[in-house]
Amino acid sequence: MKPKLVLHICCAPDEAYAVDLLKDSYELHCFFCNPNIFPKKEYELRLNEAKKCATIYGVPFTCDDYIPELWTKAVSGLTHTQEGGTRCRACFLLRLCRTAEVCAGLGWPAFGTVMSVSPHKNVLALDETGNLSAVKYGVSYVPFNLKKKDGFRKSIELSHKLGLYRQNYCGCELSYWECKCRDRW
Repeated sequence: MKPKLVLHICCAPDEAYAVDLLKDSYELHCFFCNPNIFPKKEYELRLNEAKKCATIYGVPFTCDDYIPELWTKAVSGLTHTQEGGTRCRACFLLRLCRTAEVCAGLGWPAFGTVMSVSPHKNVLALDETGNLSAVKYGVSYVPFNLKKKDGFRKSIELSHKLGLYRQNYCGCELSYWECKCRDRW
């Protein structure tokens, strides 16, 4: 019997690579929790693509309520910081605490996240916030560095093969505007 793992999902491309990699080792349950995603239209697009991906792989999928005010509160006072820094840690902690809570509620022993596929995500920060979340809810955090062994490139190839939408920014309002500024230059 495979160990049960709740897998936090941020987007379909990262989900596809992680599920494809982990499905033979774990019984997976995908959980989409992203109050950080801006605007709501983008949130709905990413949610629908994540559902589509879970369906392709035959993996159970649930999503949290979309309450962007939770993200705003979590990063309050940190909006001046760069992507990848303190504000991202606060965002990771928000989403991974909620994932740990859902994991405990399901009676599953462990959770992980697909966010480490991204070259823009700090794996040490993910692991730190994942472990803090696990302790709070009495479950285990399973760390994955999914960017290893060319994981990001493989996620791109797999998402193209499956016809999944690939976003061009992290998801939060701050990264949205940073992306818009980069596009202008």
